Amino acid sequence: MRWPEFPVRRAWAAALLAFVAACGAPEAPAPRYESATVTRGDLAVTVEASGVIEPVATVEVKSKASGEILELGAETGDAVEKGRLLVRIDPRTPQNRVDQAQAEVNAAAQRQATAQTQLARGQKLRENAWINQSELEALELEVANTRAQAVAARVELENARIALEDTEVRAPAGGTILTRLVERGQVISSPTQDVGGGTLLLTMADLTRVRARVRVDETDIGKLAAGVPARIHVAAYPGRAFGGTVEKIEPQAVVDQNVTLFAVLINVANEDGLLRPGMNVDVVFDVARRDAVLTLPVMALRAARDIDATAGILGLDAQELRAAVGRPEARTGRPARSGERGGALSLGGGLWVVALEGDREVPTPVETGITDLDRVEITGGLAEGDAVLLLPTASLVEVQQQIRDVTSRRGGIPGLTPRPATATPPQSPPPRER
Repeated sequence: MRWPEFPVRRAWAAALLAFVAACGAPEAPAPRYESATVTRGDLAVTVEASGVIEPVATVEVKSKASGEILELGAETGDAVEKGRLLVRIDPRTPQNRVDQAQAEVNAAAQRQATAQTQLARGQKLRENAWINQSELEALELEVANTRAQAVAARVELENARIALEDTEVRAPAGGTILTRLVERGQVISSPTQDVGGGTLLLTMADLTRVRARVRVDETDIGKLAAGVPARIHVAAYPGRAFGGTVEKIEPQAVVDQNVTLFAVLINVANEDGLLRPGMNVDVVFDVARRDAVLTLPVMALRAARDIDATAGILGLDAQELRAAVGRPEARTGRPARSGERGGALSLGGGLWVVALEGDREVPTPVETGITDLDRVEITGGLAEGDAVLLLPTASLVEVQQQIRDVTSRRGGIPGLTPRPATATPPQSPPPRER
């Protein structure tokens, strides 16, 4: 089991100070361990992250027409409705093409009518054997060709009209102009075969709904899922929290300064328009909360690997202690509650504590719920007001032994050890009075 980092460091520091004091005063009595009491209170699990505000969708407004820009209908920051004229480009050349295409349509229609008349005359001549079958088929082919020419002329006219309409660039949707990249009088070129889709004129976005993109450490990402509520804080409005919910967690991690992070997108309502793209945000995710539950410091919990260390500290037989806690390595603990994301909010099962019953130290199995890595929810095994010991973990005992070994090899800690170290092997702490 991976124990919380900061409480363990504090405990290690306390143990180191106690050991150093013991080196300076060999006659000091056995250490007295602190205790903690099961109390009732509120427990909240949160995750913090930082990021920036960005639009949900940014639209690039482009022009497929070429020519001089005659009119600009919006400035940066303007809120525009759908269909509003944004840019008007010189329409003379497209208008000429429309007129030319219209003339071609009229000519094609006339050619088709003439071919139809000749075919009707040819059919009568064929009935009287004045022309052969080949001449009749030539007349039929001419009708088909003129019909195809008429269709091509109509298509060309439609394309010319579309090109003429493209000289007026209108807003594809309602939103706010973010950037404007052209000026009045500027000549733009937009080749019809341009794979880029035309010349970029403006960018716009609907800012009534924005999202926050934040990066969350991989150690906390398992606590988050779509729909988890979040509180967003920005420096521009220090006294206000904006509400949002997690939209999604991007699957690809990003490594920044050897730290693995995942991008999390949060939907944020922005009807007042106070949040603007690029603002830095601090986000607090409200992952889980329990009100008026029994809680205990995380450092009071023991795991299966702590049995031997605890037996040495308390002067008990390890096998008897293992039997007393009911083989914690075989227990799985309570099932996860609805809304909890796997084991990310809990410490798992197989945990126990050393409870105090008067002068007796009683190993007691416990069931736990969520944890904020400082305190843990107690769902079974203890009652409100019960006292438990805060003992060193197996990892801490190992560190203490390493310190003893180093000081023994080097003759003590300079300046703190009043006498040279002896060859006597380090002893376990004496049993406490029971």
